[in-house]
Amino acid sequence: MKEKEQKILDTSLKLFVERGFHGTSTAEIAKTAGIATGTLFHYFKTKEELINRLYIHTKESILEEVQGDYDEDKPLKENIKSLWLKFVSLGIKDPYKFNFIMTFHCSPYITSFTKGRIEEKFVELLEIYKKGFKEDEIKEMYDELLMDCFWGNILNTIMHFEKNPEKMNQKNIDLSFELFWDGISK
Repeated sequence: MKEKEQKILDTSLKLFVERGFHGTSTAEIAKTAGIATGTLFHYFKTKEELINRLYIHTKESILEEVQGDYDEDKPLKENIKSLWLKFVSLGIKDPYKFNFIMTFHCSPYITSFTKGRIEEKFVELLEIYKKGFKEDEIKEMYDELLMDCFWGNILNTIMHFEKNPEKMNQKNIDLSFELFWDGISK
């Protein structure tokens, strides 16, 4: 990705979270990014194209940061907790990404094509849970419900600790995971 394109995406992320879609103009994005408005339109033909590309980029970057340490020798719960903790830690460290996803996931500006394209990349996460179905450790449910439960708990945990930073400690983080686990386990 070109440096200017990345700068536009980084600037847009912050502005869209702080001001919303209608409260953020392309001229403001360009000015804040330190580029000409024409340069922005060179990379993104419309504001709608920009927000869809930002949605994909943000979800892909989150996925890249959390992948990679599934251990077949560990119990299912431990593997799920490890993945869950990575998401929560990332959300606490970089709340703009998660706030953007939470704000725009149900937005009419994010096309069904964009949602479908990015959700395909999260299918691997479901494989961990499908193992739990097979081993009769977690409740059988359809994929979308499972992912919404997973994301909902993560986002609520992040939001809770953003509002109550004095309560963020390992005991309370573990408690939040246990509430999620108790909801999906048999």
